[in-house]
Amino acid sequence: MKVGKVIGVVWASRKVKELEGCRLSVVQPISTDGKDVGNPLVVADPHSIGAVGNEVIYVTSTDAAQAFDTGFAPVNASVVQLVDEIA
Repeated sequence: MKVGKVIGVVWASRKVKELEGCRLSVVQPISTDGKDVGNPLVVADPHSIGAVGNEVIYVTSTDAAQAFDTGFAPVNASVVQLVDEIA
C-alpha cells in the first residue's frame, strides 16, 4: 500500500467495460510526512473514495485489479482507502 494525494481528475469518454462509472484520479505519491515522492500517476477509484485534496491509500499491481467488485479490471493502481490521519 502507498500513500498519495489526489491532485486532479482524468476524464475519458471511452473506457473498457470494467471501468465504466469509475473515476480516474491523478495521484501524487507522498511520504508519511506529506512530501512529494516521485511522479504523479493516474489511479482508478472504483468506489469514488477520494476527491481533489484528499490523501488516499492506493495499491498497485494485482491488488489494484482486485479492488473492483468484479474482482478484475485492467488497471495498474487503485484507490482503496481515505486517509484520516498520519501519526
